[in-house]
Amino acid sequence: MSKEDMASYLINLHIAEAEVQNLRLKRDSAEVVFDIYENYLSEKNGISDTLFINSYNYYLRHPKELEEIYAVVVDSISVRSSVDEVKE
Repeated sequence: MSKEDMASYLINLHIAEAEVQNLRLKRDSAEVVFDIYENYLSEKNGISDTLFINSYNYYLRHPKELEEIYAVVVDSISVRSSVDEVKE
């Protein structure tokens, strides 16, 4: 996966995780809901588990690139959070 694709996918995963946490479900139920959401995102983006794991492992071996990806992830989530606060 390119850095852009990885960043986009991670942004969606982190947002999904936060949404599931906001449901305040029991841990087992939350894991089931998150798995469904994760599978949906994978299918929607055409990303197999193998592709994601191999790509993530690549970036783990290249920490500078992973740092750049997470800088984009954090910035994007921060901007979305700020926009959501303004809407409320």
